Formats: sequence, C-alpha cells, structure tokens
Amino acid sequence: MYYEEEGTGEPVILIAGIGANHRFWKGMVPLLKGYRVITLDNRGVGQTEYKGDIQIDILADDVIHLMDYLHIYKAHIVGWSMGSLVAQSLGLRYADRVQTLTLVSSYQFRPHRSAYFMYMMAKSAVDGQCTVDQVNILFNSFCFPESTFEAFARKGTIMPIPRHPEKPEELLKQMMSMDKFDTTDKTQNIKAPTLVVHGGMDIMVEPLKGRAIAKSIPDCRYIEIPGEGHTISPDLYVDALKKHLSDNKMGN
Repeated sequence: MYYEEEGTGEPVILIAGIGANHRFWKGMVPLLKGYRVITLDNRGVGQTEYKGDIQIDILADDVIHLMDYLHIYKAHIVGWSMGSLVAQSLGLRYADRVQTLTLVSSYQFRPHRSAYFMYMMAKSAVDGQCTVDQVNILFNSFCFPESTFEAFARKGTIMPIPRHPEKPEELLKQMMSMDKFDTTDKTQNIKAPTLVVHGGMDIMVEPLKGRAIAKSIPDCRYIEIPGEGHTISPDLYVDALKKHLSDNKMGN
C-alpha cells in the first residue's frame, strides 16, 4: 500500500474517492498544520499493489492495516465520495479505532443515475469503445458546477484531465464495489462525532443524499456549501473540519 504522511500531532487519515489517488488531497494537506496527515492510494489507483478483490469493507480493512503498520491505534478519518463509504465502514466496524468522522460528498447508497452513467462509461473504456480521458471528461462534468467551467472559459482554457489516468479495469472494480454497499439502516449506529459536508450544487450526489445521511447519524453536524459541486475545494470547509477535530481531541 502506497501512502504519504506529513506533520506531527493527532493523526488524520484522508481517503479519496473513485479513480482518485493520494494526490487528490494535495490542497488539503498544507491546511492541516498541527496534525499528522496521512494520505494513501486505495486498491485500484496509484502505486498500491494488491491481490484479491476490491470491496468497500476490504478498503476499510486496508486502512486499519496501515494504521497498525504506523502504530496508530486511533485516528480522525476524512473520506470524500467513495472514500466516505470507506469511512462509514470504519465507523461502523472499527468504532474503537475512529476518533472522528468527516464525510464529504457522502451518501448511504450510490444514486442510481450516477451508477448508470458511471458504469456504462467505465465498461465502455474497458471494452475499448472510449478512452479513459473521455471517461474523466464526463466525470469532471458531473463533479464540478457551472461556475468552475465558466472560470476556465474566462481564461480561455478548459479544465485539465489527469496526466496519468488510472486503468479502466480498476476503475470498474472500484465502481462495482460501491454497488454492493448500502448503510441506509446502519448509519444510525455510528458513534464517532461526525461532520457531513456537501455541495449545494452537487449533481453527482444530490444534496438530499447528504442531508439524509447527516440526519441519520446521532448528533451529526451538517454543512452545505452553496454553489459547490461534488468536488469541493478544501479551503471552503477546512475551518469547519479543524473545529470538528479540535472539539473532539483525543483524551477529551
């Protein structure tokens, strides 16, 4: 498993979503000074090598194995999109190892519209009917709001796509792992202090999904950021995140 860590203090583990490796968090890491920030490549992306299956619970088990390797018993867990499913699995199955949860662009089960187009595009790339670049172009279209594309247009440019795209076969495996994961009747059992962050203009996972998961978790704090899509700039919620971590320090 490939991982990176920076800083010292209470450990914060950042878990990215489908097709995203540890570099997804490059904007967040510098904002969390005073913490030991750990980023990683899930199975199917980046430099992590694995044998066996990709399932959400297995990805959560991988995080626990990494914590054991780093001699970390308890950590603050932050997950985005698919990573928030991994975070939920950790909160439900390893409650004693989770100090806090932060679920960004989260949901209890994958929305059917998103599942439809994401599966068809990934399968088409696997079958050679389209390129991974084309898949990423469509993903960007669903992850960012109109304002983001407007800003690029004003500069006379377009939104870039990954220089080193992941393998379509691995994207499809990650995608299918989400189809088998549903915490609708389980999130009420999450005990860790939880913060849910959602974009008010998210069309990949509509805000009502974020509101639903926040409502289901006892004493959960919910923040909806107006005008933001599925991928939310870290600077827009890092203050809320740091307050969440500070209010729930280890040993309190």
